[in-house]
Amino acid sequence: MRFRVLGPLTVVTDDGEVLIGGNKLRVVLAGLLLCPGETVPVPRLASWLWDGEADDPDRARATVHTYVNRLRGRLGRHDVIRTARDGYRAEVDADSLDLLRFRELARSGRQAAAAGDLTTAARLLSQALDLWRGPVLADVDSPSLHAQEVEPLVEEWLRVQEQWLDIGLRTGKHADLVPRLRELTRDHPLREPFWERLMIALHRSGRHAEALQTYQSLRELLAEELGVDPGPSVRETYQAILTEDPALAAPETANLAMAVRPPVPRQLRPDIPGFAGRHAELAALDGVLREVASGKPGGPRIVSLQGTAGAGKTALAIHWAHRVSDRFPDGQLYLDLHGHGPERPVDPAVALESLLRALGTPADRIPTSLDERAALFRTLMTGRRALILLDNARSSEQIRPLVPNSDGMVLITSRNQLRGFVVQYGARRIVLDQMPPAEATELLAGVIGTDRVAAEPDAVAEIVERCARLPLALRIFAERAARFPHTPLRDLVAELRDERTRLTALHTGDGDDTDLRMVFSWTYNALEPEAARLFRLLGVHPGPEISVGAAAALAGREPAEVTRLLDRLTADHLLRSRSPGRYDFHDLLRVYAAERAREEEDHDAALRRVLDWYLHTAHDAAEHLPDGAPPFSPGLVPRDVRPHDFNDPEGAVGWYEEELPNLMAATHAAAARGWTHYAWRLPRVLSAFLDFHVPGPAWAELYRVAAEACRAEGELREEGVALNHLAQVYTRMGDLAEAVACHGRALEAARRTGDRELEGEVLIRLGTAEFRRGRPAESTECYTAALTIARESGDRHLEAEARVDIAQNLNEAGRFAEALEHAEAALRVATATGDRYRRGEALRAVGTAHAGAGRHTEATAAFREALTLMRQFEDRRGEADLLTRLGHALRAAGDLTGARERLHEALAIFTELDDDRATNVQRNLAEIGPRAHRPPPGA
Repeated sequence: MRFRVLGPLTVVTDDGEVLIGGNKLRVVLAGLLLCPGETVPVPRLASWLWDGEADDPDRARATVHTYVNRLRGRLGRHDVIRTARDGYRAEVDADSLDLLRFRELARSGRQAAAAGDLTTAARLLSQALDLWRGPVLADVDSPSLHAQEVEPLVEEWLRVQEQWLDIGLRTGKHADLVPRLRELTRDHPLREPFWERLMIALHRSGRHAEALQTYQSLRELLAEELGVDPGPSVRETYQAILTEDPALAAPETANLAMAVRPPVPRQLRPDIPGFAGRHAELAALDGVLREVASGKPGGPRIVSLQGTAGAGKTALAIHWAHRVSDRFPDGQLYLDLHGHGPERPVDPAVALESLLRALGTPADRIPTSLDERAALFRTLMTGRRALILLDNARSSEQIRPLVPNSDGMVLITSRNQLRGFVVQYGARRIVLDQMPPAEATELLAGVIGTDRVAAEPDAVAEIVERCARLPLALRIFAERAARFPHTPLRDLVAELRDERTRLTALHTGDGDDTDLRMVFSWTYNALEPEAARLFRLLGVHPGPEISVGAAAALAGREPAEVTRLLDRLTADHLLRSRSPGRYDFHDLLRVYAAERAREEEDHDAALRRVLDWYLHTAHDAAEHLPDGAPPFSPGLVPRDVRPHDFNDPEGAVGWYEEELPNLMAATHAAAARGWTHYAWRLPRVLSAFLDFHVPGPAWAELYRVAAEACRAEGELREEGVALNHLAQVYTRMGDLAEAVACHGRALEAARRTGDRELEGEVLIRLGTAEFRRGRPAESTECYTAALTIARESGDRHLEAEARVDIAQNLNEAGRFAEALEHAEAALRVATATGDRYRRGEALRAVGTAHAGAGRHTEATAAFREALTLMRQFEDRRGEADLLTRLGHALRAAGDLTGARERLHEALAIFTELDDDRATNVQRNLAEIGPRAHRPPPGA
């Protein structure tokens, strides 16, 4: 595991990046890593977490302990955090922490400089500086941590910068240092040593007037900001430049005979007017440029700008290349390789001929074979610091011969991921995805004006999303809007709302490269037939992303074959894969895929296949859920698809969490086509997931659709089921009047069909709604009626659920002996049926009854066992509720330290989930007070 703090906090393993979610966890990890090998006391960690001394040291200690445990869970087997007396420390070395590697390289560089080996010193210091990836820990919000640890670290970095600059000045690199020094004086304007070194570098480069003006700029800046003059060292340097003191002269260098060279090539296309956005990508390119300027050996720096059609790869590359053209004194070579477009891709041999001509090679001196041309190109480029921009590359094979031996940079744009090339040459990959909304708005404003954008923010937000935040689409729309300056944007955006005409609206009518549909087609038409078919079918899929299993069902192909095709589409940036095995694409590509599907595919057949897959897989997942929810009748589930396999409840819950948006979208797509059998069956199997999710309006709409579908099919019982689930959603949303009304309709359906099982389920849910309405007697009456049905029908699951609910009501009423009787009966039933989830709920009711009766030892034992079960199912709210109850039981038993620890754990979860119960827990902690102790042995 590798930790990086010299920039955003990053944790990486060979399997990929480990996400450290939550600012508090990042503060703890960052703080320990900034003090590697040093024991950091808990109060110091707490001061970073709460930006100052914690109000309650005991609470701070317990909470820090909780955060450290959660952090250890994220790090897994790579955990580097060690517990020490009164604190924690991170055990890392220079191979695993960039900060230690930076210090190691900087120390070695200083030693080499002291020994007179300036070449080695410059290389080592440059390697140290290259480890910095931007503002240190910009994604970690802790002012006190930044003040105490980050600011001294930045000072350390600045000193290494100065040492590296001094070596450059001593070795005659003054001209090369000027751009870097200008950056440093801009970023650190009050640091006089950078200004002084810039004056020296300019003077030695023969730019005396600029050197003197630099001093004046510093003088004015210091007077305005601080009211002082430059320090004595800078003033002495200024006087030396004025008098052209020989002591400031550059070191002697060998006189080199200058060979006659052809004009330096400057082949870049014109810059893009009004270029906007892409700030992160520009910064990444600037980072590579700093490597070029460092002079480190190892051949040219190669960057691959990748992204889908219309993402603005060429525009970004051209804009950046113009911005830094002065950093490449040996020129800029540009070549459009026509990898995707109406023209044939450029043959590598032809591309080399163009490059050799640009370098001044006479036609009769250009070899005929590809290998000889590549060899000559590498020879001519050796020692040159030039930028080579290879635009619109098709494949790795096309660009491999075009890589030179030089000290410059190769910038490649491509719709292909160029995986083989990246592996072989170590190219940096910068992927251009959709623009951030703010940058997309900036682009629009640059064309149609900031006033017009500011006047209609809602319309602009819709335009940005309808154009998928794609630069080409935004520019095409902006051009049309600019032609109609007096037409409100809200009127123009209406043209983008209909998916069937959206791509037609995004066309200027003036060339294929400004027709979005045509631009997409160039990539699509290059696909093999099976990959093109799969791309079309993905436009049929109703949800926001798709798994391999769903894609295989959609295409009617084997998963292994579909995996290969999905990988091909991803390589060409027609799809995105944000996590292994899952894929999506932006809305405009989805619209294009759907267009092609309507033209060439049996749209309905493909959609039915994937709906069957979702229905079958969701049914199988329901069978694995911990509450033992009964599945559908086998006859209602399609069996001619291969569903996802599940091995445990956690996997089933995880699948539901991941697929929920797709399952909801599938339901609405079926309803829109009048396929009522899917429109009620899919919500039916989704109901098993209700206990593991916080339902909102989307769930309510889902079950309204299901109830309507059942009514259309004449499925009265299933309509009652759908209404019962709709009422359950209303209860969870707090709309209790609507919940009771829906339960009443569901109860009527159950009794009309004589379905006692459904009647019992409705009574259970109605009892919950009545209890929340403040009607405990009516609630208990519902639960008791459900228990009677359970006994008559022999439904053990319903019996356990009814007894748990009755016990909870009795506990609330203070009738603890009766509550314990029902809770223990529920516990026996749940144990006998193997229902671990209901067993946990029963144990919670048992513990509550014991606690109410003053039997705190028994209560503590029950709550601990229930907590273990809830954690198995990752029921975070249930876990926090049990931690709260356990904390109260420990407090009543006199274990105040244990009580505070458990309550702090509950508070952390409720706060993370934005649950209102966090306020009550905070109040409970305040009541306990700052002192805490454990009861003496035998007490």
